[in-house]
This record gives sequence, structure tokens and C-alpha cells, in this order.
Amino acid sequence: MLTYSLKGQDIGPLPSSENKGFMLGQFSLGYGYYLNGGALLSTGFEYKMGKFISPKWSLGGGIAYTQFKPLDGLYGVSLLSELRYFLRDETKNWRFSGVADVGIGIGGSRLQTGWESNGLGLRLYSGASIQRKIQNNTSLMLEIGYLYHNLSYRDNTPGRGWQIFQTESILKYHFRRIQIKTGLFF
Repeated sequence: MLTYSLKGQDIGPLPSSENKGFMLGQFSLGYGYYLNGGALLSTGFEYKMGKFISPKWSLGGGIAYTQFKPLDGLYGVSLLSELRYFLRDETKNWRFSGVADVGIGIGGSRLQTGWESNGLGLRLYSGASIQRKIQNNTSLMLEIGYLYHNLSYRDNTPGRGWQIFQTESILKYHFRRIQIKTGLFF
């Protein structure tokens, strides 16, 4: 029969990072494609807040804005939840982490008045990051990852030129982006 007894130091409080929360602000630059044709640059920003659930795991949530088609002004705004795993503890100057997030969002266009959002879309992201501590509680982060975001828009634009009728159609986009992000981790 195998038994294990706890020593006095095993029962103490959990490491300090377990009760610590964090904020993360990131700017993203991406290049990718979508099924409706074309390969375009995208930009965006994210704001996340999280809590360490163990010394190496954190769970958080936030909001993300991504500009997909600059010429049409297509964008997506998502609420997301994030799971992050750190390879090294917080006492190290350099830390590496893996991240995955899932979210749900809507899209729109800021250039064409006929565009409007039509239903919710799914957002999935996974990536890897490196952090460099620049102050006691602040780190600079560089991250690379893959983003999938599907959105649908209703195009309700009036006819142009000789057309006297109004057209309405639903356009569905499946955006795929390789993103490079930089930001501050507090």
C-alpha cells in the first residue's frame, strides 16, 4: 500500500502569482486572406484583463477590434475569453507563453453607409509570445499567432448610375490572418 504524507511546507499558502491579476493592451498587424478573394493587411487592437489560476496558467477576457478590408472599411469587434500558459515564472526577466482565445463578435463598415452587421460571428486565435520585463510589474510583449474570424454583413446599397433599384445581399467573410502583436503586460 502506497501512502503520501504532507510536510509542513506543502500546506502553506499558494504562490503569490495565484492571486495576481493582469491587464494587457496589444496592437496587432496582420496579413492574410479571406474566402471571397484577396490577401490584405489588417490592423487592430486588443484589451484584456486576466487572473492567474496557478503560477503558470491564467484565464482572462477582453475586447478586440480588427480592421479587415481597409478599402471597404470592414471591421470586427469581439468579446473574447483567453487561456494563457507561461513557460517560466514571473521572477524571470524573459518569459514565454502560449495563448488561445475564443470570442464572439459583430462586424460593420465605416466607409459605405449601406453596410450593416448581420448576426454574430465566431473568432478563434492561437499564438505564442515572448515577454521582457521592463519594470517590476510591467513587461513588453511580442506575439505571433493565427486568427480566424467569420462575419456576415448585409449590403443594402442603393443602385448606382442608371440603376433605379436598391440591392440587398448578405455577404459572408471567413477571414484568416497571421498576426504579429506587440503590447504592454501589467
